[in-house]
Amino acid sequence: MDAQRRDGIIVWMYNTKYLRVLRRYGYVHYISKRMKYAILYCDHEQTEGTLNQLSKLKFIKAVDVSHLQEVKKTYEKGKSKAEEKDEVFS
Repeated sequence: MDAQRRDGIIVWMYNTKYLRVLRRYGYVHYISKRMKYAILYCDHEQTEGTLNQLSKLKFIKAVDVSHLQEVKKTYEKGKSKAEEKDEVFS
């Protein structure tokens, strides 16, 4: 089973009245009515077209792409205690 690559899009709105319209452009994951933004996911191949279409809508203030894909999700182990002692005494 192939995992499909998806991109997150943060949509800043003037008013949350038209949230149902966003469902046409992808999967709406989260909505903040107080801060007036929504996070939606769409396929990687359709991201550019979706960004262009969303930015043309009148009730949308700004559209940003999430940088979560660029963040490293694996962590390196910290230095061992022996290495830390060597740095202190040198």
